[in-house]
Amino acid sequence: MFTLLTFISSAMENLSAVVVLRDGYDLPVYGLDNGLFYALHIPAVVCILTSLYCAIVAIAVSFRRRNHRSFFSWTKCNRFVVYLALCDGSFNLVHICDHLQMMFTKDHVYPKELCQVYGFFIIIFISAQNLMVNIVAINVFTLIYFNKHLHFGRWDWKLLLWTFGVPVSGAIVAAFMRQFGTSGAL
Repeated sequence: MFTLLTFISSAMENLSAVVVLRDGYDLPVYGLDNGLFYALHIPAVVCILTSLYCAIVAIAVSFRRRNHRSFFSWTKCNRFVVYLALCDGSFNLVHICDHLQMMFTKDHVYPKELCQVYGFFIIIFISAQNLMVNIVAINVFTLIYFNKHLHFGRWDWKLLLWTFGVPVSGAIVAAFMRQFGTSGAL
């Protein structure tokens, strides 16, 4: 019972000491305040680089085994592999830049506009990858359950419009509403 009262008392003190944040630059960079900065960022960089390497290998092997001039004549599954690798690789290229900048400076990404650019592209590529995975899952479901092929139009324009058009539109709206910037992690 005493421990519970101590916890409640401590929580009440913390509530009264709430700091009003003006922007994300008021937040500490993750790990700097508790000594875990490198323990957080080094594994993240290793994972990002590993994923980037795998995406590059997947794209290279895909094009090496097929005639690159006839990409849209490849099977849908083979094109999906390339699209997924492009989404993942693009995300990793942007994300490695912000992590390395934070590791070298041990601070937030400056200037603020650069942080906003990183956030803009990270949101686009993460969303595009998620939408692409959803389309792959829906395609597999309709193929297995209904025995029907989804057609995305010549040169996959419907697929690419959905996969990249929706995230770009959303990111543009978010940018106009000034929603990108530092969060302590970026």
